Amino acid sequence: MRGSVRSMTKYLFDPDDLQSIVKMHLDVPLDQRFDRIAATLQDVYGEHVHPGGEWIWSNAGGIMCSMSVLHTSPKEYLLFCGTAVGSEGHSGRHRADLYDIVIHGELKTFKTNQFRPTVLEPGDMSYLPPRTTNGSHLAPECWLLEYARGNVPSMFPFALGDTVFSTQDLTDLEKTMKHSMRLMASEAKLALKRRFGRAEPLRPRRELIQQPQPAGTATAKSDPSFN
Repeated sequence: MRGSVRSMTKYLFDPDDLQSIVKMHLDVPLDQRFDRIAATLQDVYGEHVHPGGEWIWSNAGGIMCSMSVLHTSPKEYLLFCGTAVGSEGHSGRHRADLYDIVIHGELKTFKTNQFRPTVLEPGDMSYLPPRTTNGSHLAPECWLLEYARGNVPSMFPFALGDTVFSTQDLTDLEKTMKHSMRLMASEAKLALKRRFGRAEPLRPRRELIQQPQPAGTATAKSDPSFN
């Protein structure tokens, strides 16, 4: 399962479940997919998912996109991201597993010795293992559900570097930091409640995830574009 072992309990989200949730909503217009995916995520994972967040500019590794953050903790994040006009750049080399599930449009990736790109379409999932890299091209109107698990704080310098030293968009930098800290604080409160028995242990409602039928659905691809 490309780095995801469902029996592991230290992570909240499962990449294969996230991919299935995206596939559940590929038959509706693009402007409805985000709300429907977010609603299903909230049904499955409860108050750990925060839909309806403001869309914020993100500049990282040369890739400019907008993003809406759904979950942030020291070991996981989950967000929508993408571009209406297209963008491309460097993936970054992270101390975390990185998954991108295509909601709409086309994502292309490649590694240094790869002469034709790996092409991912709606329903496909790209996986970038820790400490590896690729080149990424988001076609116009490419939108993704992105999930990372591992050392999330170590990813902040990459995520914010272009904003600090290039675009100098301090307004969106402030929005990004405030929103991330607010979601991390929310997760900390939930963890404390569970630790002291004031909240039920989290049991994701996976029975709500509908597995897509083999016929007429996008075929999942494992993206080998890393080095």
